[in-house]
Amino acid sequence: MKSSFFVSAALAALITGATASAHIGFSGTRNFDTLVLGVPETSSDRTVGGAYGWADGTDANLGDSHRQTYFRFVLGSPTDVTVSVARRDGTQTGAPGVLLPGFSLYRIGTGTMPASTHDGAAASIAYLTTTFGTAGVAEAFTDSNTDTFWTPGESFTDANGNGVWDSAGLGNSGKEGSFNALGDWQIYNDAGAVGDFRYIGHAADGGAGNYGLASGINGDALADGFVTASFTGLLAGEYFIAVGGASYADQANFNNSGEYGTTGVTFPTYGITVSVSAIPEPSSAVVLAGLGAIGFAALRRRRSV
Repeated sequence: MKSSFFVSAALAALITGATASAHIGFSGTRNFDTLVLGVPETSSDRTVGGAYGWADGTDANLGDSHRQTYFRFVLGSPTDVTVSVARRDGTQTGAPGVLLPGFSLYRIGTGTMPASTHDGAAASIAYLTTTFGTAGVAEAFTDSNTDTFWTPGESFTDANGNGVWDSAGLGNSGKEGSFNALGDWQIYNDAGAVGDFRYIGHAADGGAGNYGLASGINGDALADGFVTASFTGLLAGEYFIAVGGASYADQANFNNSGEYGTTGVTFPTYGITVSVSAIPEPSSAVVLAGLGAIGFAALRRRRSV
């Protein structure tokens, strides 16, 4: 990973997250398309569902991809990029001042990103079971309301010590979904087309007190609703930013710890503003400046002859 991190962010938008049913989308203001050097691109009309979605993808069980919002951009040549995400209160169904944003940046490694990928696609589940096996075991819980789901407040055996109830996962893979906030991952649509996410880097608002103890997380230690990071030397290609909440414990407020397929839950939404800027690589700027100086000196010599 070749990246340097600064910290800031802006979040805002409004979408209702009743159940995990929508597929990964990147149309409208979520698609910045090809970036132009020095011209910032901003989306300020989107939301994320729940305050934990990004943080949930940092643990060994992975996370439900529906709990993040995705933004696409394309680079036509090697470029440095800065990504900022900020909380945008006033348009959410959840309480203001709650969302702490986190995001991960990926390059699409195989082909282009297909439409309508989701955790529940047969090929997504097959990928999880092929990669991780089928030995997932649900932690025991007391089903006091006899709804067959773990419900907040019901006691459970926390076998892995992560503070939330864990299911046997999709296809008994032990995974709550496909989303990996700190590494490569794949997800498919119903036609079997793959979204191949190659991890570049991430940034998270706050510290271990909210996003948990997973190794490799670079928090900004501010917990102020804003986070930013700069990534240097990105190659030409198609990129995606996955934005979600960085409060790991928030998943304990929902059935099934927020696993894909959670039923009977309305997730609060939180507005976000996402900005992306492409800037010339320093080495390129130096070269261009040098060429300009050489040209100017040659012009002066020619005029003085």
